[in-house]
Amino acid sequence: MSGRARTPEFESHAEARARVAAGLAGVERVLCVMSGKGGVGKSAVAVHLALAFAQRGARVGLLDADLQGPSLAKMLGLRGRPLAVRSGALLPVAGPGGLAVQSMDFLLQGSQALDWDGPAGEGAVLRSALEHAALADLLAETRWGRLDLLIADLPPGADRLPALAQLVPGCEALAVTIPSEVALLAVERSLRRAREARIPLLGLVLNMASHVCPGCGLHAPLYGEARVEALARALDVPVVARIPFERELAEALDAGRPRPIGGGKPTPSGAAFDELALRLAKRAEREENAC
Repeated sequence: MSGRARTPEFESHAEARARVAAGLAGVERVLCVMSGKGGVGKSAVAVHLALAFAQRGARVGLLDADLQGPSLAKMLGLRGRPLAVRSGALLPVAGPGGLAVQSMDFLLQGSQALDWDGPAGEGAVLRSALEHAALADLLAETRWGRLDLLIADLPPGADRLPALAQLVPGCEALAVTIPSEVALLAVERSLRRAREARIPLLGLVLNMASHVCPGCGLHAPLYGEARVEALARALDVPVVARIPFERELAEALDAGRPRPIGGGKPTPSGAAFDELALRLAKRAEREENAC
């Protein structure tokens, strides 16, 4: 033996896409939540949007497509849950609100890092193919069952949405940003890349749009004026939600106890997520009726 690492064999793109299509046969819609950069609250938006849909009676799945830095299990209080396998298929973990959750976090031990490269770095040149294959496995090998909606929380980067869309043709996208020039510059690249790939863009979510005073309930801006509306007009992408920042909501996610959407006295952020879910549901109904 030469000692040289053997190059792994990968299935063809057509084979991977067919396998994913079979795995998602019971899923009506796939919605990708994306951003141009990290730190904009994309995963928090994905979690609360999923909960808002579930509160409205929808059967919702949640896929953490960030293989390197999965965070949904922590936010949902699911870290350490064993991943069950039945008849060769992975079973999603049951989350709050009846969510069906799948994440690379369930396959890793503790705070173990995902290592594509191997001890000598021999896998570095294959990293993109390895990530693509792993994502296809999570989509295809999970027994999702019947879902009205599968929400995929994508890692940051302009290339992430087109990569997933190759596996899931017909998926839709929702972009998340915060009102800062740095974040908008990054999300603009992602939006333009999605346009080039002809992926349907449902809209732009402006997260941390304001701060809610816990005493008086007054909304105050967290950032200075940014060109959110100008960007939306230039790319013909509507601003579909403005989510205020609430400290209690952020603390609840850190503790793995997301606050329910709806029921009781609604919070400003909860009301915003509920309105966003209603808006997206109505759009889907209009598109179905137009067919």
